[in-house]
Amino acid sequence: MMSDRDDRGDIDDLVVVRELLSASNPVADAPLSAVEQRRGEDLLALLLADPSARSHRPGRRRGRAVVRGRRGVLTAAATVLVLASALLGLTVVRTHDQATALPLLPEPLLTATTGDHDRAVAALSEAARRQRESAQAGSGTVIYVRTQSYGLDVAVARHKATTTARTTITDLWRGNDGAVHSERYIQQIDRAGADIGGPTPPDDDWIEGRSDRPPVPPEYDPALTPTDPSQILARLKAYAVARGYPVDLWVTSEVLRFLSTGLTNPAQNAALYEVLAQIPAVFDAGPTRDHAGRPGHAVGLVVSDKSSLSLGVAYVIFSDTGAPLTIEQVGTPPPPGLHLPNVPTIMDYIEIITTRRVPTVGATK
Repeated sequence: MMSDRDDRGDIDDLVVVRELLSASNPVADAPLSAVEQRRGEDLLALLLADPSARSHRPGRRRGRAVVRGRRGVLTAAATVLVLASALLGLTVVRTHDQATALPLLPEPLLTATTGDHDRAVAALSEAARRQRESAQAGSGTVIYVRTQSYGLDVAVARHKATTTARTTITDLWRGNDGAVHSERYIQQIDRAGADIGGPTPPDDDWIEGRSDRPPVPPEYDPALTPTDPSQILARLKAYAVARGYPVDLWVTSEVLRFLSTGLTNPAQNAALYEVLAQIPAVFDAGPTRDHAGRPGHAVGLVVSDKSSLSLGVAYVIFSDTGAPLTIEQVGTPPPPGLHLPNVPTIMDYIEIITTRRVPTVGATK
C-alpha cells in the first residue's frame, strides 16, 4: 500500500508518480532527480502490479442499446475518423483506495502535423539497428504483454449519443500455439463530450474481464510478423491494392496495429520500423516523454485521407534502445460528432509497459 511519503520522508510519492504519469506536461520544467525518478518508476511498477489498484464500481448496467466503432486509423475503408475506440489506458493513480486522476481529456504529447522527413528516416533506421542488436526479455514459450491505454468511446441510443473517455489496463498472454488469454479492467469511464442527451455507456463485459481467443491466421498474428521488411511491405501492399485501399495509409495502419500489440519481438520491431521509414509522409517529431514519463523519440504519420472529418496524425515513440513505448493518435480538430472542444485532441493512445517471454500463461516473470 502506498503512503503519502516514503520511509525516508524526503520524497512525496504521489508527486513523483504524478510527474511520471503527467500527460499535460510530459517534460517537466523542473525534472525529477535521479532518486525521484527511480523511486517513481518503482512505485509505478508496484502500482501496475497491485490488483488492489482496480476500480471499485457499483453493479453493471445492462439492457441499453449501445453501438461502437472498432479501433483503427482512417483508410478508404473507414471514411470518417474513428468515432469510438474501446481502448485501454492508465490514467488513475490509487492510494488508500482514493483515486487521483489525470485530466479527463489529457493534452496531446505532440501536435505537429509536418516535420523533417530525412531525420525521421534516420531516427527509424537507428531504432531498427538498435532493436536488431537487442534480445527479448525473459524466457519461455509464452509472450506476456501489459499495456495501458486511453481512448474515446461513443454510446448511441434513441438517436442520441454521449462521448466518454475510457481508461483500461490489459494483461495479455500469447501461447506457443497462438491462442491468446487476456485480463482487462476498466480504471475510469467519464463523460467527455457535451451533454446532448445520450446514454451513459455501461461497464461492458466485452471490455472488462477475462477472455480467451483461438489462434488467428498467420498473416493477422503480430507475433508471426516477418523480420524482412520487404516481405511485410509486399504483403500489405498486395492486400491494399486488391481491395482498393490507399496503399500508404493501409501500410501505416497495419504497421501501427502490429506495434501497438506489444507482441512483436525486437527483430520484428526493426522490420516494422524499416517499413515505416519507406512511407513518404513520415516526419520527425523529436524527443519527448510518453504518458508514463519515459523519455523517447517520436516520429509522426498522417493517418487520415480527404474523406476524413478531421486530420488524424499518429506518433510512434520509441526508447533509446528502439523499443516501442507509445503510439498516440491525435485528431485536429476532433470529429464534430464527438461534441468535443475544437482543439487537437487525443483520440487514443497505447503504452507498452511490459513485453517479455514467460514460462506459462498467467506468469509475469
